[in-house]
Amino acid sequence: MATVMRRAAALSARHILAAAASPSSRLVPRCHMSANAGAAMERIRAAGLLRTRGLIGGQWVDAYDGKTIEVQNPATGEVLANVPCMGSRETSDAIASANDAFRAWSKLTASERSKALRKWYDLIISHKEELALLMTLEQGKPMKEALGEVTYGASFIEYFAEEAKRIHGDIIPPTLPDRRLLVLKQAIH
Repeated sequence: MATVMRRAAALSARHILAAAASPSSRLVPRCHMSANAGAAMERIRAAGLLRTRGLIGGQWVDAYDGKTIEVQNPATGEVLANVPCMGSRETSDAIASANDAFRAWSKLTASERSKALRKWYDLIISHKEELALLMTLEQGKPMKEALGEVTYGASFIEYFAEEAKRIHGDIIPPTLPDRRLLVLKQAIH
């Protein structure tokens, strides 16, 4: 079964390797995959997009017990990276740290939150090819599909960056003459 899955992934992975193949070639020879995958990983590293540690409390950390998981290219079985195999302790610490970070985030103005989200969106778009390449290497997804997925996912961040500027309260018509209903929208935790 694993061999069948690798062969299927190889058909998808060949999309990222088209530059190394001649224009008349329909399939990329297997010997080119490893060299091209290595060059692709170097491009991703050079862009600063490959992290092999988990982010907890603003620090890049390994699993507390040192265990790792291999990330393999499904087309070749080649190990692309080793990442921490984090468990419940790391998860609890990450949740607590995210909660702490949210307190500071919720104190920012709507404009400041909008700018931060927009910067995140701009970074994703400026590195969409490298992010798509990473997805292709990890998942065997065709490059065009991965590019579409990166762009689509980034569009949600762009949407909320724009909406963050328009976080207004409302006054709702009351049902009683001596009352006023005021809605204040704010970040909650």
